[in-house]
Amino acid sequence: MNNTTKTAAPSNPKRAELLCLTNPFNLTTIEFMDPLVYKIFLALSWLVFFLLAFYFYFGPAAAVLKKLVPDRTDDKFSVALFGDCQGADNPFTSRRLTYFVFNHVLEQVNKEQPLFTVILGDIVSSGRAYHFRRFQRQLAAVRTPVYLVLGNHDAKYRGREIFSRLFGPAYYSFSVGSNHFLALDNADGTIREEQMNWLGKELQKHPDKNLYVFLHQPLFDPRPGENYAMSDTAQAARLKELFLQHKVKAVFSSHLHGYYTALADGVSYYITGGAGSTLTSPHDFYHYITLDINGDGFNVTVHKVPADLSWPLLWPWFAGLLSFVLLTTLTFFAPR
Repeated sequence: MNNTTKTAAPSNPKRAELLCLTNPFNLTTIEFMDPLVYKIFLALSWLVFFLLAFYFYFGPAAAVLKKLVPDRTDDKFSVALFGDCQGADNPFTSRRLTYFVFNHVLEQVNKEQPLFTVILGDIVSSGRAYHFRRFQRQLAAVRTPVYLVLGNHDAKYRGREIFSRLFGPAYYSFSVGSNHFLALDNADGTIREEQMNWLGKELQKHPDKNLYVFLHQPLFDPRPGENYAMSDTAQAARLKELFLQHKVKAVFSSHLHGYYTALADGVSYYITGGAGSTLTSPHDFYHYITLDINGDGFNVTVHKVPADLSWPLLWPWFAGLLSFVLLTTLTFFAPR
């Protein structure tokens, strides 16, 4: 008689293999979770993930920005100016600091409540449509009319065409009371003759108004020995002569990532490029400026912007990280 004990083969070999793979020595904490609780956590995790994606990329649809002339006729008001915030449309890149600094700028500008805001170019890192769209949605938070200047980064690829479709002409003018403002397009380091003819006529049409000019690239570099300005130096000299001839009060530009001033032939020149992009030198700082106009006089005030990542701006990052960790855990370590 054979006393050998035979073990019955499992009715489901795959089930036996599964039990072997999930033996008690290979269990994780998540595998003890009740299936219903697991499904609730997974659903909540996906919900948070998509809400954050909506927050950063698809937020409330902003109406197409129009260059609205402010409804004011008095001669005492302030204007917020800043430039070079390229990369601020996306917090999930190596330029994420730009996003936070730019949002600090928008928060402070809203508190200041200027009559209108001027962004002096390089609003996106390249002239692609989705960059402009994301930036456009960010500007929905600004509580003032916004005037945009075309920068060299904005003009890349088909940026010039997309810019004009979304925001209007790249050069234009408007008046507020006895003040006339002109926005120019020198994103390519030069100005075409057609625009120069327009500029000459605009300056001649308003001989009795206080004239202020906005453009992206400065006519000259105020730093000794440096030359990060318009590449067409002959035309820059021609513009300086025009501004002197028509007694322009001040010229505002960005391009340099910092704050610089200069006085040339009685015309004040300001460079304000500290709205988020990597600073030009260790001595530069993030900022925006306000132009305070009072009759025929004006004053420029510099407002430093902290580069710290404050909690109101950081909470989506922590929530996103928590959502990602939870989603990954529930997806790859789910109970079998």
